[in-house]
Amino acid sequence: MPVAEIICTLLTLLMLPAAQCQTVRVHITTSDAIDLARIIARDEGYDVTKTKVYSFDLLTAPSGRPFQQGYTSIGFDISGNPRNLILISDTTGQAIDYNTCKIFDYSNLKPFEERMMRLSKAKRKTPRELAKDVGCSSPKMLSKPFLTPHDNSPK
Repeated sequence: MPVAEIICTLLTLLMLPAAQCQTVRVHITTSDAIDLARIIARDEGYDVTKTKVYSFDLLTAPSGRPFQQGYTSIGFDISGNPRNLILISDTTGQAIDYNTCKIFDYSNLKPFEERMMRLSKAKRKTPRELAKDVGCSSPKMLSKPFLTPHDNSPK
């Protein structure tokens, strides 16, 4: 075997583990993203079974591209008025509100996040990294769900 061929084979073998460890974006289905946004809204104290009051929409830019690069965006509205713009990381599955810089760190979101990180080979982002990604500077972690439900029923 020629020396050049041996060197190419060795280089390929040495680079293979590095390529396998790179973080990749994972496609989040619309149904998974909306399910996750519903969990967040429920943890925020909203009765999301009231579908005439609460709605969830996948948001994209007019060009069809993601609202925020690297994130799946879900709008949560109450009676047609925006409540949250939830961004879900396409690598870690972590969720942050674009408007308030609140990071949703509820325990019932962890299985989704762990699945996303296993698939993408990514590591959990720090609050500062998430905030920087979406352009805010003062992230606030929310880890305890609201115990008192909000009453946003039409009067």
